[in-house]
Amino acid sequence: MSKMPWIRFFPSDWLAGTRGMSAVETGIYITLISTMYERGEPIPEDHARLARLCGASNSAFKKALETLVDEGKINRVDGGLWNDRVEKEQVYLSEKSEVGSKAARARWGKKGNENDVGNDADALRVHSEGNANQKPDARIEKEEPVGSSKKRGSRLSADFKPDLEFAASIGVDHSRALIEFDKFRDYWTAKAGKDAVKLDWPATWRNWIRNARTSGPSSRSPPSFSSAAKPGQTREEYLAAERRRSERSFQ
Repeated sequence: MSKMPWIRFFPSDWLAGTRGMSAVETGIYITLISTMYERGEPIPEDHARLARLCGASNSAFKKALETLVDEGKINRVDGGLWNDRVEKEQVYLSEKSEVGSKAARARWGKKGNENDVGNDADALRVHSEGNANQKPDARIEKEEPVGSSKKRGSRLSADFKPDLEFAASIGVDHSRALIEFDKFRDYWTAKAGKDAVKLDWPATWRNWIRNARTSGPSSRSPPSFSSAAKPGQTREEYLAAERRRSERSFQ
């Protein structure tokens, strides 16, 4: 039997929390979340098995999963893949079940007497189990939905600084990264409506620069570390130098 036979679900908040995600990412996300609810514990990160479960190819699943992790939708923990909201919902259902048990105990305490203690205890168990499987009380204050983040999204701030060190780590040189950032900033500044609101702008930038590396006018293979670094420079020294260049660029 499922560990969590029912959960609270708020459609408008789910739509807001998944806005901007592709159909593949949304489908994989809801399948993973539902599996977590059904198991009541983290999912082992077996890409081949989970790809089959989600009806996706291994490559499509891996790409979508990395995006979900970058966006903070899915977390990697010791037991595999997990979601903070699933854990909160477990606590909520546990507390609601306990509240129902206490209420039932109080009602039966008024009706019972010392001679009926045994009968009342049996009735209490049945009544409490029934409460634990009822739908949530509509009067309970609405909480954050499945798939939603605690923080609210925002538009791109004027002082946002891109992670140029990350761009360098995937083979995008400093000058190209600055050009891409100009495009990134102009695009999201001009964008109107809810689509221009993001929960995690650093993650949005990382996705942008990844896409820029493999598509667009400069679709050739990115320069390797060995060709971009100075003679005798280690990878760590190269990335540290790129970080200093990034800081100087936005001072």
